[in-house]
Formats: sequence, C-alpha cells, structure tokens
Amino acid sequence: MSEDDETANATVARAPATAPVEDNSLGRLLTLADGVFAIAMTLLALDLAVPTKDELQQLYGHATNHALQDYLGSHSANYLSYFLSFYLVANYWLRHRRMMRSVITVHPALIRDTLLLLLIVAAMPFPSALLGTYGSFPIALALYGATNIVATVLLMLLDHDIRRLDLAAGIATTREYTHRWQTWHTLAVFALCIPAGYVLGHNGPWILVLLALPNRAVLIRRLFRRRTA
Repeated sequence: MSEDDETANATVARAPATAPVEDNSLGRLLTLADGVFAIAMTLLALDLAVPTKDELQQLYGHATNHALQDYLGSHSANYLSYFLSFYLVANYWLRHRRMMRSVITVHPALIRDTLLLLLIVAAMPFPSALLGTYGSFPIALALYGATNIVATVLLMLLDHDIRRLDLAAGIATTREYTHRWQTWHTLAVFALCIPAGYVLGHNGPWILVLLALPNRAVLIRRLFRRRTA
C-alpha cells in the first residue's frame, strides 16, 4: 500500500470523529418535560380509589348502593382535589409550552429552570393527596399552597431567563405573562392558603375558589365587548 493510500484511509477513518453532530438538546429537554407532566397528571388519579365490597361491609356493615353513595360522598374532597390539581398541572404545562415554543437555543439556565419546575410538578400528587385526605388540617392546605407558589415562581423565572438571555426568536416570543395581573392573583391566592387553614379551620380550602376569579373576569369582559360591539 502506497503512502498516499495510507493517508487517504487515515483521513476517511478520522472523518466521522470530526464531522459536526447535530445537537438535539432542546428536543430532549421538551420530551423530558412532556413526559414528567404526563406522568404527574396520571399519578394524580391514583388517589381515586374504588372501594371493594369487603371494605363497604367493614365500614357500613353491608355492601349496598346506599353504602357506596355514602362512601363516594365521604371522599368528595379527594375528587375535588384531583380535578383542581389536574387543572393546575395542565395549566403549568400550557404555560411552559407557550414559553418554550419559540426558544431556538439551549442555555444552562434554561435547563436549570426546567428541571426545577419538573421537580415540583413531579411532586404535585403528594400535596394533592394530602389536601384531598386531610384538607381540614392547616398544614395540608399550607403545603399545597406553598408547592404551587414555587411552581408559579419557577415559571416566572423561566420566562425571565428566556427574555434575559434572548433564547427565543423574535420580540413577541414568550407572551405567556401578557396578563401579569392574573399571575400575581394566582400567587396571592396560594399565599393566602398558608394562613387560611389556621384562621378558617376546616373551611380553609374554600379559599381556592378565588382561583376562578380571573377566568370569570375574562368571560365578563368578553360578554361586555360583544354587547357593546
């Protein structure tokens, strides 16, 4: 083999090592985020237990339709906690999706913020189960509020870092917090959850009804615009 052939073979052998490799870090980060959100939303349903006939007999002395109705009624807080937590986690996913859909490059701050958010989202089934089972206990409501405060603040931090580091394409990229007053309203409600359980006792969880006020305000505004148009 000639010296030229050996040189050519060496060049070919080195080619794959020196060829540029496409970085799919952003795609992998989004896939990880979607997976964690999906698993968290699924795990929320684990608290919706169906009683066996033996359990109904132990609790009510008989397994009848009336006993099942009583059982379901006594666990209504678990069902409400499930629907509320599912709505919140789905809302967090929507916000994360809207902020990330215009991102064109990966930055360590972006990965850090997303992983911290996923840390809280993955743990959401825990405070949700506590709220459904021990909603009359102040610590359960306080922990639920604190968990959602952290999740909301992390979304705000993610939005801030995307803008600060110019990670998205164009100026009108992350319009997630256009209505920032709604975000601050959400934070205020979750902050009220911490003392509400100690002040209002078993009525403390009703403070979460205030979360629906922004949606009502938007609906009323739309209806008013239609009538005045």
